[in-house]
Amino acid sequence: MLPYTPMLRRNFFKTTAIGGIALGLSEGWLTSKASAAVKPIDPGDKGPEALARDEAFWQRVRRDFAPAPDFINLEYGYFCPAALPTLEEEIRGGRLINSRGSYYMRREMQDDLEATRNDLAKLAGVSSEEVAITRNTTESMNIVISGLDLQAGDEVVYSDQDYGSMVEALKQKSERYGIVLKQVAVPLHPESDEQIVDVFRRAITPKTKLLHVTHLINLTGHVLPVRKICDMAHERGVEVLVDSAHAFAHVDYQIPDLDCDYLGTSLHKWLCSPVGLGMLYVKKEKIPQVWGLMGDTHRDDGDIRKLEHLGTRPYNHHRGLRTAIRYHQSIGGAAKAARLRYLNTYWTQGFRNHERIYFNTPEDPARHGAIANVAIRGVEPEALSAFLYDNYDILTVPIVGHPVVKGVRVTPGVPTPLLHLDLMKEAMEQAARKL
Repeated sequence: MLPYTPMLRRNFFKTTAIGGIALGLSEGWLTSKASAAVKPIDPGDKGPEALARDEAFWQRVRRDFAPAPDFINLEYGYFCPAALPTLEEEIRGGRLINSRGSYYMRREMQDDLEATRNDLAKLAGVSSEEVAITRNTTESMNIVISGLDLQAGDEVVYSDQDYGSMVEALKQKSERYGIVLKQVAVPLHPESDEQIVDVFRRAITPKTKLLHVTHLINLTGHVLPVRKICDMAHERGVEVLVDSAHAFAHVDYQIPDLDCDYLGTSLHKWLCSPVGLGMLYVKKEKIPQVWGLMGDTHRDDGDIRKLEHLGTRPYNHHRGLRTAIRYHQSIGGAAKAARLRYLNTYWTQGFRNHERIYFNTPEDPARHGAIANVAIRGVEPEALSAFLYDNYDILTVPIVGHPVVKGVRVTPGVPTPLLHLDLMKEAMEQAARKL
């Protein structure tokens, strides 16, 4: 095979259709009027696992996206760009609100917000009275962490692979109020669910009030057995706050499946909503005990809306969100989850026994989705990530400075064609030889 040089790379991008889609699509679409209607995508009679491997089906899905033509995006983990119908509805909503101004905000906005809340709650499988629309996971989680009345000496258990912003929020809470933080070590390659549950179980004492659990770890893509952790914690009278930033609309689940007390997620990740949207779930009977992050005393203590008080914000995003929900449903949560797992295993499975390449992501498909964390022995993550981009135009993110995880995060998304992952495999083979 010829080396994939920068010159060949440029010619490739100019002349090749990615998975049957001309790369000029994104530029052409920007000057056209795309329809915001979500057209159902017929999966036929195939089940999720078979559909995950049906390239004709996913080629049809890819026509609804407009990726930039000058690089290969394998960093969908930051956020997943919206499908074109979602983007068009966001733009259309912005024009409408801009034309109607205060009339919209004072007379129409609340109805739009409640319609969005209802659609989101149905997708999550909970009551609309348990869902607040936020800007991202960090805001959602901070509302709960800051809003719970924990006292000096109360214990909160969290893990060594939780997201940095959440750990910072917990540390601030500890410094202000004297709560005790207890960190546990989650194994990268667990032998069983019980091994993970036991890590949290051993940390619980009579003073433990809250477990902070990451559903799908952003560093490695590891999916934790959250329901089993919640059941164990509840047996001991401990509440559970779930960081589901990467799991919602990625792993196929609804919130009642977890039986958690609180959950935060970012909708602009795997639901592919407009950027700047998140969700906070609080179990109905828990709402009165959570203080709002922003002052709001005119609402009842049990009203979830007290937790989403932000003032004026871009409500056209909410219109796009409703379209994103319909688009997700048109594909099907189970089919999407199976596809994302398949994209992971498609490029990783051939390297699992490599003499230099190794993974910080479990091999078991039940323990991962799209995200994988890969490393080469003796090679710094920054060097590997740079090699992938400089030689193959593949965008990834190096994980550095973390005490447990060291490697490159590789995250395909719904629009990713297998061709991109074939290039990723070639790039890793070359990196292992040359670095």
